Amino acid sequence: MRAVDDHPVCQNVPRLFIPGPVEVEEEILQAMTRPMIGHRTREFSVLGEELHRNSQRFFRTENPVYLLTSSGTGGMESAVRNGVRENVICFINGAFSERFYKVCVSNGKNTTRVEIPWGEAVKPEKVREELSRGSFDAVTIVHNETSTGVMSPLADIAEVISEFDDVFLLVDAITSAAAVPIHLGDMAPIDYLTTGSQKALALPPGLALLAVSERAHERAATIENRGLYFDVLEMHKSWQKNQTPNTPTIALLQALKDRLSMILDDEGRWYGGHMERAELTREWARDRFEIFAESGFESVSLTCIENTHGISVADLNEKLREHDMFLSNGYGHLKEKTFRIGHMGAVTLDDTKELLGLIDDFIASS
Repeated sequence: MRAVDDHPVCQNVPRLFIPGPVEVEEEILQAMTRPMIGHRTREFSVLGEELHRNSQRFFRTENPVYLLTSSGTGGMESAVRNGVRENVICFINGAFSERFYKVCVSNGKNTTRVEIPWGEAVKPEKVREELSRGSFDAVTIVHNETSTGVMSPLADIAEVISEFDDVFLLVDAITSAAAVPIHLGDMAPIDYLTTGSQKALALPPGLALLAVSERAHERAATIENRGLYFDVLEMHKSWQKNQTPNTPTIALLQALKDRLSMILDDEGRWYGGHMERAELTREWARDRFEIFAESGFESVSLTCIENTHGISVADLNEKLREHDMFLSNGYGHLKEKTFRIGHMGAVTLDDTKELLGLIDDFIASS
């Protein structure tokens, strides 16, 4: 077990195979201990310039990528406050697309919900059908639903939405960006796309990246009550000076600097590692259980597994803790009916093999 410090609550912390936060390697954690710099100094502007440049390279876009000191939900709220004029349609196929719906409602938007059965992906043809039913100016999609282990076909959805004039696409890519390549410059326009640091970017929690389209600022200028903290027009003014509107989490930005360089230096290794762990887990799960996600739309970030053996997932986790490991129970009404194995963070293929072997041992002894 990893002893974090002398406090009894922090003793014996297991390795994480959950949807986030994820394992972070020591060299990235050490980046956060660099000397503090002022957020209005030339030193920060140098850091900001590199982060902005590499964030654009990461998303393959020439448009701005803003750095928010918030969880990914802050990026979702920014997208809604700045990107929705009045009428938004939310495609809901799990717990986090439900959250996107709640963000829209809580910000006073006229919100239509479209229910998709949990375990199924949002399909382009369904998006086209629903958009044709009414007058909407925005659509929300969760690219990767960690409650169900489903990854919807984002590029195809964006292509469909581009058929409708002046309809913005708002995307929660919180658990997909950095698990799979998202090359915005090669896709139909995505107006807002947000991710979070504690997922596939494999950093501690506290940062969101928000990629915006060229036309996003024009619409934002027409919307009143954009708020203060999540106003993209204020973000853009600061971005042009390689700054942030408010005091950011500078230590995390230092870690992001190293992480982006690590990914960009060897994208094949980074994304290939996620896919290797995902494919190994899927093969194991199909042999012993069943995968909850519909075939062809399985997440690369994690695998959601149907508990066909009826094991106690809580007891399984207690056993795994004895071996320095921890996975995730099912989410919400899927608790104990499913369990989830994450493929993100500083875990290796061998780590995943070890975890799966321990689950086999638990099943054999149950």
